[in-house]
Amino acid sequence: MKNKAFLIQFVILTVACVAILVQGFTHWVPLKLAGFVGQPEKVQLTWKTYSEGKFQDYLSDYAKQKGGFREPCIRAYNQCLYSLFKKTTNDNIVFGENGELYLEMYLHEVTGKTLKDCYGSEDYFKSRARKDIEKTLVLIDSLRRHNTAFLFVEAPSKTWVYPEYMPQPYRDSIMSFCVQDYYTQLFEENGIPHIDFLSYFKSLKGKTEYPLYSPYGTHWAESTIPFVADSILRKIESLIGQEMPHIVCLDENLQTRYSKQDGELEDLMNLMFPLRKPALPQPIMALSDTTLRKPNLLVIADSYFIQLQESAFADCFNRCDYWKYNDEVITKDIEFKGKVSEYLEAYKTIDEADLIMVINTAPYAYNYMFGFCETANLAFLDHDHQRMEKLIEETIERIKGSTEWYESIRRQAEEEHRDLDSLLRGHARYAIWMDEKQRQEQQ
Repeated sequence: MKNKAFLIQFVILTVACVAILVQGFTHWVPLKLAGFVGQPEKVQLTWKTYSEGKFQDYLSDYAKQKGGFREPCIRAYNQCLYSLFKKTTNDNIVFGENGELYLEMYLHEVTGKTLKDCYGSEDYFKSRARKDIEKTLVLIDSLRRHNTAFLFVEAPSKTWVYPEYMPQPYRDSIMSFCVQDYYTQLFEENGIPHIDFLSYFKSLKGKTEYPLYSPYGTHWAESTIPFVADSILRKIESLIGQEMPHIVCLDENLQTRYSKQDGELEDLMNLMFPLRKPALPQPIMALSDTTLRKPNLLVIADSYFIQLQESAFADCFNRCDYWKYNDEVITKDIEFKGKVSEYLEAYKTIDEADLIMVINTAPYAYNYMFGFCETANLAFLDHDHQRMEKLIEETIERIKGSTEWYESIRRQAEEEHRDLDSLLRGHARYAIWMDEKQRQEQQ
């Protein structure tokens, strides 16, 4: 009887070990954790890497990242930590009052830490903001010559709308100065088209049936998207002089299963079991009229645009290009996946857009428009082929004059089996883009 029990235990243990091993190599059971997990840099086995311990460290890191069924183990640990001690292993998430969750970067912005880290003082920030306005006016003038309108959208942040739910130490440190309010003041003084959703949301607070932010989200709640989308469409209508459809909410669609944005902070905690949460609308939307002419839209924004992009709002446009953080090109019409700085269609996209819309939230106000003013200037320069070719040739000569710079590009061409001349041109274009950005920042 004992032998039989030992045999059963041995079989179970062996099956478990084999399953963990197979899962580690194949990941045949698709298990994922939310958030970003860095991949260990591969180290080749040589006598030197072995004797120095680098290969062993690589194997250890690889085992941690690729071990079979590590995800449920991590979730189980996180669940115990949260259930017993109300803590999380995600350092970016802060617990507020009444179970409210906040992203730390937004707390740092409202307490003035971000302002101090980026600019040192309020006065210096104001001087830089006034220069940003000057660049914006030049941009608007350039776009006007291309028959392209411009709109700046000030998106609200949860910390400014619901500061009362922040942890006490942060509430005690809220600064009286708000960078978005200051930009709004400058927009109004200089006649720059804009929408101040921060003021709108503050005025709506306490007057709506549902909260303007999910307790477990950091973007505007899904319930606000019909209002946000329709408000933007009305503003676009006035700017381009063309009738735009209205957003119609067909169904509130109350759910305790939230959208990715409404439950993103809960997802980042990587718990074993979902948190208890109140039912919130996940609206089903449509357009009031689908026969109207559809203009072209280019959006420069952070992740606040994703909910609009995935709603009926995007259906109002013939093309709805999205340059995320003015870095990643997201478009359905052109087969391109890459950086804005490498995008050969940048000028065409700007030139053919009926309107360019920039969406900024407070933490990103310190990276004004994500450098789009400089990107647009370079795109206009790029269209001047003769001048651009001269700059590229001069920059390539500068690269060749730097042995270290040139050798790094030559090695890249060999490793990636790419044409050296083509790669040199690409690096030259990027260097010109960076030079233009630095020049604008120094003005």
